[in-house]
Amino acid sequence: MSFLKNKFFKIIFALVISICIITVAAQFGGNPVSDAVNTVLSPVYSGVERIIAPVRHFVGYVRKAPSYETEIESLKKEITSLKIENKSREDYIKENRRLKELLDLKEGLAEYETVTARVVSYEPNSWYDTFMLNKGTKSGIKNGDIVITNLGAVGKIVDVGSNWAKVSTILNTSGAVGVKLARTGDVGVVSGDASLAEDKQCRLEYLSNDKTLIKGDILLTSGLGGVYPPDLVVGRVVDIKKDSAGNLEYGVVEPGADFSSLYEVLVITYDKSADEENK
Repeated sequence: MSFLKNKFFKIIFALVISICIITVAAQFGGNPVSDAVNTVLSPVYSGVERIIAPVRHFVGYVRKAPSYETEIESLKKEITSLKIENKSREDYIKENRRLKELLDLKEGLAEYETVTARVVSYEPNSWYDTFMLNKGTKSGIKNGDIVITNLGAVGKIVDVGSNWAKVSTILNTSGAVGVKLARTGDVGVVSGDASLAEDKQCRLEYLSNDKTLIKGDILLTSGLGGVYPPDLVVGRVVDIKKDSAGNLEYGVVEPGADFSSLYEVLVITYDKSADEENK
């Protein structure tokens, strides 16, 4: 048995040596051995190449990996920069649209003097019931002036400095707005409610004919009391609360103005029609 093993290994060794010699001889070409060897081993070379090629590509990728990482980081930064640029462009378009809407509103209120101001901050821990503007007495703003947007009434100025003003919105429990139903003309009062303010809503009460109120009713300023100009949108009735006898307790109002997305507002500083009436 030992003899057979030794003989087997000797044969294998002799074959390996022979193949090596033949292969080396084949490298020099131009001889019968080279032609014969290349003819026989050509399929082997192809098979070996198919096996080695992916390995070669992988090794090349590993060698270039650091440069790929650098390129990927560069592309990420470029994508981030493009996103910021696109966001800035969108913000610019939205701001232009808002300012155009305010300009259209301003032109529609030719009988009033108005000032455009920017919202700069909300009072901390408030439900959008108080915020600050970037303009004040230097721009002609004074206490009691009414603040609106193209979507509806916002509130009124309750404190003012040379270049700032504080606005109390219609969500504030300390304020009230005389309103009328656009559908029927019935009058009532919209005021702030602490529990409703959390959902940016307010309360409709003291309706002159509470039997006519329905969900979806649009509320406009009545102009009574001389605080708010008439016919400004205040909001829409979204719910009706009644007592056990079926009588109206109050209506839940969703303001026309979106207090969580206020950027620019219009402050009504003077009623020109009052001069005409006094002449």
